[in-house]
Amino acid sequence: MAVFKSMQVLVITLVSCCVRGCAAGRPLSDTNAFTPFQYSKFQKNFFVAWSESNVAAVDGGHTLQLSLNRKSGTAVSSTNKYLYGYFRASIKLVSGNSAGTVTAFYLSSQGHNHDEVDFEFLGNVTGEPYVLQTNIYANGIGNREQRIFLWFDPRLKFHTYSVIWNHKSVSMYVDNVLVRVFQNNEVHGQPYLTKQPMGVYSSIFDASQWATRGGLVKIDFVNAPFLAHYTNFTLDACAIDETFAILHTETPCATPTSTNWWNAEWFRSVPASRLGQMHWVYKNFLIYDYCTDRERYPIVPFECTAPLLAYEN
Repeated sequence: MAVFKSMQVLVITLVSCCVRGCAAGRPLSDTNAFTPFQYSKFQKNFFVAWSESNVAAVDGGHTLQLSLNRKSGTAVSSTNKYLYGYFRASIKLVSGNSAGTVTAFYLSSQGHNHDEVDFEFLGNVTGEPYVLQTNIYANGIGNREQRIFLWFDPRLKFHTYSVIWNHKSVSMYVDNVLVRVFQNNEVHGQPYLTKQPMGVYSSIFDASQWATRGGLVKIDFVNAPFLAHYTNFTLDACAIDETFAILHTETPCATPTSTNWWNAEWFRSVPASRLGQMHWVYKNFLIYDYCTDRERYPIVPFECTAPLLAYEN
């Protein structure tokens, strides 16, 4: 008999009060939390998806290092898949000439008609800024790229990148600043991320064909190995036993409950303060938005004009 891990919540590190919405009365329990990052505990919740030789624990086991060389990049994956929750990693990106490289932190259900939420960091030549590309797939439909310059140098120290995913919206943050929202518009016939549990992945790989200036600048392996560093992973989410999900039509965690802080109204909608953050990012740092690309989308995608669910607090 399959063991169903009902509503399992895994907390891997402390979460900031700003992100979890303490003002909304939804504090996150710090049960089983630990800080700083500990590689031994990380190994219990993640595995190397490919190229194990390119994964290492450094800084006394407090930092996960992923490397890309001439032979291969690498990726790690969470042991569990999740349906809704809070996901975070602190990342310090490849220094020097990183053109052609992509460092990623993302959620994905994998397979046919998959769901996915992406942070992809596109490398650049020395002295040029990194580009953060975000993308969201729902039931296999993606091509929702947005690209921004970051307002800091992500190579100098760790910065946090996080996702809050619930039955109403997906919101993405950089250092607790909202940079993107994708809302549930199923009532209007648009697929949303409601039925497919997603794993958590971190990777670094050669994307010379598209990453830097549309593929014009290729990776220079003279600069290899390219090193990306991760710490402070957080998976505070509803873990799904895949055997149970296959045998039952009603997926656990699909129904929002008041005990899950990420389902609070403050996270289902967009408080005015966070909406202001996103508008600041778009005004000052947005360099590409699929919503305004008329060559790709002569008809504006529905989510680009749908009103956001506002919440005053």
